[in-house]
Amino acid sequence: MDEQLSKLKSQIDRIEFLKEKKKWGPDYQLWKKKTEKLVRDIFGEDELKLFQQQKTTTFSYMDDSYNQRQYLEELDNRKVILDGLLVDAEEYSPKNKSHMDTQKDILKEIWQKEKALKDNLLTTQEAQELQGSLFKHLEGILSSDSMPGLRFRKIKAEKKFQNWWSNDHGYPIDNPWNKIEPFLKILEQHEAEKTIKKRLEVEGLFVESRSQGEDQHLLIGKRDGTGEKAHVIIDGKSAEIRIEDTGKAPEELVKKIETFLTLPNGKKIRTSREILEEV
Repeated sequence: MDEQLSKLKSQIDRIEFLKEKKKWGPDYQLWKKKTEKLVRDIFGEDELKLFQQQKTTTFSYMDDSYNQRQYLEELDNRKVILDGLLVDAEEYSPKNKSHMDTQKDILKEIWQKEKALKDNLLTTQEAQELQGSLFKHLEGILSSDSMPGLRFRKIKAEKKFQNWWSNDHGYPIDNPWNKIEPFLKILEQHEAEKTIKKRLEVEGLFVESRSQGEDQHLLIGKRDGTGEKAHVIIDGKSAEIRIEDTGKAPEELVKKIETFLTLPNGKKIRTSREILEEV
């Protein structure tokens, strides 16, 4: 559908070109035939009839300038119809989600199925579809000449990430997480380049806050260079707090986690597992 809408946009852009060509000539006829096919395929017969109704109904054998005005008016009317159909398609299409929402859906599904991927509980087709969704997302956000973009291009070309072999039951022979994790690290590098970071170091620990879009990521770890850390994610839209199970449990490093809610009137509410109070 997205490809067809893109083609329709190109047809709309050609209208200005047609205004300079012979009225109702070969260029117009070819354009009209292709546009009608696109309108029928994308929107259906009713919308096609609406588009076809914009044809010129009067013609002068004496005044060619009148015919020229009719031709230009027809093109303008057809453009109005096409623009309206395009707006409706983009506004009401279930695929019309913001880039941020699409990103969250892809990553949320992968992280939800992380354990299943590591334990090889998904079929080859299911795991490969997850990898494909991640590839498509990375291709859409990475600049081809950036370091993450160049690294993505290089490792994606390696056979070990392209070849999927299945056993007799349809499950991957190789662990599927190993085919996905390297690309998550590339995404992490990309996000880090545009992340707002704040870091606090105290009593042998560090606390790092990373704001990425609407989400806040809290990293709590020891300053001993071991690399072990707890990862807490606060969803800025749903207020959901998640603990990534790939690192240490927060309770091993901090006594408790509190959050502050700011109400429309400016009042703040402090909340933790134990309390809920106004401050």
